[in-house]
Amino acid sequence: MKKALAQNPNMLRTMIGLGLTLIIILSYAVYGATMDSSYYLYNTSNESVEHNVTNQGITDDNSTQTWTFSTFKATTWLNVSIAGIESGDTISIEVSDGVWYHHEMLGSEDADRFSCRQNNEQNYEEYNVCTAAKTHSITAENDGNLTFRGIVHPELPMGGLGTLFADSMGEAQEASSDLISRHNRTLTWTITLDSTDTIRVDEFSPHVQSTTHDLESVETFKVDPVEEMLWSIAALIGCFSLALVIPLTIYFAARAKEMRENKVREAALQKMSTED
Repeated sequence: MKKALAQNPNMLRTMIGLGLTLIIILSYAVYGATMDSSYYLYNTSNESVEHNVTNQGITDDNSTQTWTFSTFKATTWLNVSIAGIESGDTISIEVSDGVWYHHEMLGSEDADRFSCRQNNEQNYEEYNVCTAAKTHSITAENDGNLTFRGIVHPELPMGGLGTLFADSMGEAQEASSDLISRHNRTLTWTITLDSTDTIRVDEFSPHVQSTTHDLESVETFKVDPVEEMLWSIAALIGCFSLALVIPLTIYFAARAKEMRENKVREAALQKMSTED
């Protein structure tokens, strides 16, 4: 390194100049992304709604009972719980129009690599992927309570915050408003219980909840330029540090070897002078 600097005294200035140039370029990139972002955030309500179910009666053999309820707004989550289920009983939920999405691990804390926004046609077989269908069914494996979870419209922001790409604020507001209004429709749902035992009147009462969304606000996606600048400088320093590790290691190893050789040479000269 010392010899290289001696042969090229401008190397250090070149490295410093290159570093400052990269810092300026990164600063401009951060500034441009901050002041003229094409990404927008839209916030929606994330309201939990309780639904009243209408009992449609029990079949003549007292083994099947149905209920109905309706959703009227843009809906994501749908939760249906029934208490007192016996092992072998089957719960089916059917939507009046279109399809909805279900997976046995939906909403579970043990779900691994899970997504309802993908399907098997897009070659995501390694994921736990929701199934889209008009009717979904679950058979109870144990006695007790049974919870049925599903997603009605996976395109909606399930956490109440979504992102989109647009050329202007007006376009972003129009796109987010269109997304919500497109899913604002009335859907009628039918819950069917097929029991292995005789069903008594008023024995079961499904508890139904859904999560609805209304558009609240749209804002431009922004980053903190100072914070991003510090991260950029830190990344740049880290890159230069990694680039200098190998030559500096070689340099110090060479210096250590040279010092050892000098010590050996000096010891040999002293020994020769003593013998003389």
